[in-house]
Amino acid sequence: MRFAALALLFCPLTCLADTITLTAPPVAVTAYASGALVTRSVSFDIPAGQHSLRIADMDPDIVIEATDIALSGATILSRQWSDLDSTLYRAPRTPAWQEAKARVDAATQALAQRDDQIALALAKGQAAQDQIQFLNGIALPEDAATNVDTLRAIGQLIASDGTAARGAIRAADAEARALRRGRDDLVFELRVAEAALVDATPPNDAPMVLTLNVEAAAAGPATLDVRYVTPDVEWEPIYALSLINDDTLTIDRGAVVAQSSGEHWNDVSLTLSTLSPFEGSNPGRLRAQRRRIEDPAQAPVAPTRMRTLGAAADSQLAEPIIEAPIIVEEMGRQFAGSDFSGVGVSYTLPGLVDVPAGRAEVEIALDTLTFDAAMTARAVPLMDATAYRLVVFENTSQDILLPGEAVLFVNDQLVGTTFMDALPPNAEADIFFGPIEGLRLTRTVLDRNEGDRGLINRSNEQREEVRIDIENLTDRDWDVSLRDSVPFSEQDDLVITWTANPAPDEVAIDDRRGILEWDLALQAGESQSISVETELRWPEGMILR
Repeated sequence: MRFAALALLFCPLTCLADTITLTAPPVAVTAYASGALVTRSVSFDIPAGQHSLRIADMDPDIVIEATDIALSGATILSRQWSDLDSTLYRAPRTPAWQEAKARVDAATQALAQRDDQIALALAKGQAAQDQIQFLNGIALPEDAATNVDTLRAIGQLIASDGTAARGAIRAADAEARALRRGRDDLVFELRVAEAALVDATPPNDAPMVLTLNVEAAAAGPATLDVRYVTPDVEWEPIYALSLINDDTLTIDRGAVVAQSSGEHWNDVSLTLSTLSPFEGSNPGRLRAQRRRIEDPAQAPVAPTRMRTLGAAADSQLAEPIIEAPIIVEEMGRQFAGSDFSGVGVSYTLPGLVDVPAGRAEVEIALDTLTFDAAMTARAVPLMDATAYRLVVFENTSQDILLPGEAVLFVNDQLVGTTFMDALPPNAEADIFFGPIEGLRLTRTVLDRNEGDRGLINRSNEQREEVRIDIENLTDRDWDVSLRDSVPFSEQDDLVITWTANPAPDEVAIDDRRGILEWDLALQAGESQSISVETELRWPEGMILR
């Protein structure tokens, strides 16, 4: 005790500073292509002097080094991060949590009342059963054999009261059965309410504790703002495209947001950004390419698995050979790649949203855009048996349409899904809206000569004749762009010639050699044919690939 008293006597006033526990909920979130910047804020009254401010429900996965803390009304002297034992964790009593907890309490109370009613009905039946047992146990008096009136009275009592008791038992059983029929619904409502409470409760995963040692020159209002980075957040745009009357396209824009951080976001201001600020800020570093030539006889032998350890060590000292780069097509989607302005694109939602942690994705509606559109048909007989709707429109809005999944409708009828590429303002896009079953395609090979038939065998020649038929079985006219292909060569010795009737309107579509296109106006009930002949010649002794 003496040492404790001396410690308190000589301890500075900072040791006696009080601890102020604060609840600073997330109020704003900027979700990037990968990760998010979260802002927490709380206003409170602070007394004069030195104090410890304690926030005990911080996300355990935040990047501490990228945390910005601002305090108005006091000066921050030091900060400390620590882990909180999960057994001491108490979920924040947010409005969503309080609403879910009230629903659980109401459902629990309703179920308890129903069980009480069932128990009361069963008690009525048990009381009637006890009454019957009592009547069955009545003993006759000694003079009952000679007293007719007494016997009659006892018999009437047993008959009347016994009948009433048995009726009460049946009524109690019927009442209990009726009450049990509604009990399952009350149990289901309680389970749904408990699941909603779990969704509204941040996970108990030993959150971080932020402790700030602060000093206030005078008592007054104070505001604490904490901004930090959390990595476990992602979002992507989604669309619903509706073609109306062949000439109007509406695009309903939305976003799917998911996060698996250690905290729930309740009633936050959400901004969706295409930037990736956490993937590095510096460009790659180039390496000078030193090339040399050598006599083939003196060129080093490429290392193999059978080389000795010493030879392998010597090879590590040589100048590395710079090989041609390998280009790999990336299969994943990069939504940040739609940055056409140089500073990315961001959308701030007009209202407050809830994004729970570790649960299902949250779909958020953004807005609806309307464009003028032109619908035609695209036919590729080599690949398909029907033509497809082709809708062309220009992005006349001021926003970039980010790449994302899209659901397609034609006059309120679902026709399919697609992936829409990024589309900047004033750019034009082609969107296919499913097959047109009434535009039938047939591609028939009429003749193919491999050069080894007939009286004279020529193994260095190939001829082919193809007929393409398109038939309009619909009740309307269609403008159809029909595409087919012919072979092409990059070698002088391989000579390729082709003819088409009618001639195509365009060759080398999209700078792809050998891709032909015919622009057809096909009336309802009409059909049309196209013939294509190709011939290939090459020197004898060579093989066609």
